[in-house]
Amino acid sequence: MVLIGTNETCLLKGTIPNTECLTCKIHSTIDYSIFTKYTSLTFIPLFPVGNTVYIKCNNCSKEINFEDLDENTKIKLIDENKKTNQRRPIWLFSGIIILVCFIIFYFFSLYQTDNETKALVKAPAFGDIYNIKSSNGYYSSMRIDKVTKDSVYATQNDYRVYLQSEVEEINKTENYTNRKNNYSKKDLLKLYDNDDIFSVIRK
Repeated sequence: MVLIGTNETCLLKGTIPNTECLTCKIHSTIDYSIFTKYTSLTFIPLFPVGNTVYIKCNNCSKEINFEDLDENTKIKLIDENKKTNQRRPIWLFSGIIILVCFIIFYFFSLYQTDNETKALVKAPAFGDIYNIKSSNGYYSSMRIDKVTKDSVYATQNDYRVYLQSEVEEINKTENYTNRKNNYSKKDLLKLYDNDDIFSVIRK
């Protein structure tokens, strides 16, 4: 179950001396805490969305509104808030980092698979299964039965499917019967370059 929500965490705590509290009318030390809110996905932080400053009088323990502070104290708190924005902990971006890593891994895997497939097409072997896309948009497969110096001889699968992901379901020995084809090795490579061959299974 995916849960999207917001949480908050404390980034900084501190004190500012000699500040007047409008509640107790005494110049005292005030305590402040700067919290940042962040969006989370199933409890994994994605990114921060803003800060909240909590201020409390050290004398009467009452909360103080930012607007009730004198200008010097406001400036100090604004400066502290800016500092926290500049040094937010990296874990607040955990979800984004995981997503970026996943995307990088996904495209790297595609690149690796593509290179491996091309290498197999360049050097066909008996028993290879070529998963192919036909000109009418259907997907099927063919089995390599014989390889010579310049050519390959194959048996076409009797069945076709609508989706690329379904080809594995029709890859059964009994589905390769009498639909015979032969290709030059150059033509086989052209099929790959035109994306008509999208994967090769070699056992």
